[in-house]
Amino acid sequence: MNLSLHIYHQQQPVFSTRFTGPVELGRQQADEPPCYKRVEIKDGVRIIVANQAEATFSRRHVRLEPLATGKVVVRNLSAAVPIATDSAGVVGPNDCHELTPPFVLVVGDRSMRIEIDEEASSPMVSLANMTLAPGQHKPPSTRIRPIAAAAAKEEDGEMLVQWLQAAMSVFQSAASSPDFLQRAAQAVVELVGLDTASVVIWDGTIWNPQNVCTRRGSVSESWQPSRTILDAARSERRTFRRATSLTSAASLKGVEALVAAPILDSRGEVIGALYGDRRQPAEDRDSVDITQLEAMLVELLASGVAAGLARLEQERTALAARVRFEQFFTPELAQQLESHPDLLDGKDAEITALFCDVRGFSRISERLGAARTFAWICDVMEEFSECIQRFNGVLVDYIGDEVIAMWGAPVATTDHETLACQAALEMVKKLSGLNERWANELGEPVSIGVGINSGLARVGNTGSTRKFKYGPLGNTVNLASRVQGATKHLKSKILITGNTAAKLGPEIHRRRLSQVRVVNIETPVDLYEIVAVADERWSDLRDRYEAALQAMERKEFFTATKHLGNLVADYPNDGPSQLLLARAVNALISRDDFDHVWELESK
Repeated sequence: MNLSLHIYHQQQPVFSTRFTGPVELGRQQADEPPCYKRVEIKDGVRIIVANQAEATFSRRHVRLEPLATGKVVVRNLSAAVPIATDSAGVVGPNDCHELTPPFVLVVGDRSMRIEIDEEASSPMVSLANMTLAPGQHKPPSTRIRPIAAAAAKEEDGEMLVQWLQAAMSVFQSAASSPDFLQRAAQAVVELVGLDTASVVIWDGTIWNPQNVCTRRGSVSESWQPSRTILDAARSERRTFRRATSLTSAASLKGVEALVAAPILDSRGEVIGALYGDRRQPAEDRDSVDITQLEAMLVELLASGVAAGLARLEQERTALAARVRFEQFFTPELAQQLESHPDLLDGKDAEITALFCDVRGFSRISERLGAARTFAWICDVMEEFSECIQRFNGVLVDYIGDEVIAMWGAPVATTDHETLACQAALEMVKKLSGLNERWANELGEPVSIGVGINSGLARVGNTGSTRKFKYGPLGNTVNLASRVQGATKHLKSKILITGNTAAKLGPEIHRRRLSQVRVVNIETPVDLYEIVAVADERWSDLRDRYEAALQAMERKEFFTATKHLGNLVADYPNDGPSQLLLARAVNALISRDDFDHVWELESK
């Protein structure tokens, strides 16, 4: 006996299946798939009808056993929860009843209708070949005759051309028009002469009719596509038709002819079907039967729908990629990556890395509290991110009060050092507006430290398949991070390395501050400070400072101390001059131990 099981959750259909043997219904167990999945068990089929956390359904609750008499044994496997029926009262815990289909069982907010599946015995035939996925092509196994030779009459040839023209219209709409599903269903009604047609989408559990079209204008509220023929098309990936002339069974008199052509995605998975039925004879025939030629035309139209759905999926994927890319890249670069995703593959590249840290974050966050700290740091990062993207940088990451950026990849640029410095200077410029906006709550002006370094790095997705994070790895990046930390020691907002400074033009104003050895990196590095405006005072400060630094490196400590003493008197707020003066004084005392490379003891 062929039976159908339809499950409703809160009166909404959620799952349908067919069965001929024992079926067990129960709540999801720890090692089982999610809700509304079939699981093969030793003595039948088990269907998961409730999630693991739901208590209204037992893990093993209902067992249905079809009998040769046409009845079904309903067993309550639960030791506590009864099963209500629409015809036989209640099936108590650990009890069973024999019921005659159709009948309804109710457990909690789920109801299950069991009925005889009359369609399962209906005859169906399929087209010879399996349906191909969009983009696939299989050469014909036999030589194709020209249309003129295939058409017995001239009017037959005209009809074939008209069909092809209509099919081409569907394909063209699938390539560009948003209403191609409606056009495909309408074409099935008009070209094949069916009474009703629909694109039916398979969601993994049930079939959902979309864009239902009918020859008579209105669709009956009770109309539903045949799940039998849809399931056959899905399982075998072929176009099926059911015609009354295929059998002489009296029980099938008055049963309509059906056709279902599977719709495949680019991976070859069935995601829907183009479905149609005929209940009345066509104008030029006495039978309602659907011929093989008509089924082939429906399959052709279904391939157009598949192409349209593939286009929509590509557009959705492209849009998702663009949204994802624009979180890190400029809109222009995001569009380029959308067209050339291979640019994101891991590779070595000459880049400039930038690390920016907000000073005093812990002290301020304690004062503001979590909610206002969140709002404040989001405002800061929004401003700094705009600076980075304005100068074509890539946002690599945010780590608390720190933002990391990169230039030079995924697309190589010749001026990535200059762009990074311009972005850093713009970030410092933005500080005044941020401090003004938050002055009442912060109670103090906030400063930043920016470290920049250029060199070779390995660039790619440094995250995972679950969380995308495009960025650089390597010593170049580590050194940039250490240089950012050095801004605290050298009392400077922006420091760049000699690697970066060597590639800059005169438009980036800089002075060499010192040669240092940062934590965990043995090779000394020259550090430069950059500023936005180089007026006469700053130029004087730079020249006198660098002269004193050169005297220190020659171990002319008295000369250096004399110059720096005058320099600090003229520029009392210049932190690097104060630090170099302190080093010069210490060097006068311990001449033999002096190393012009300043060893930084912390990050």
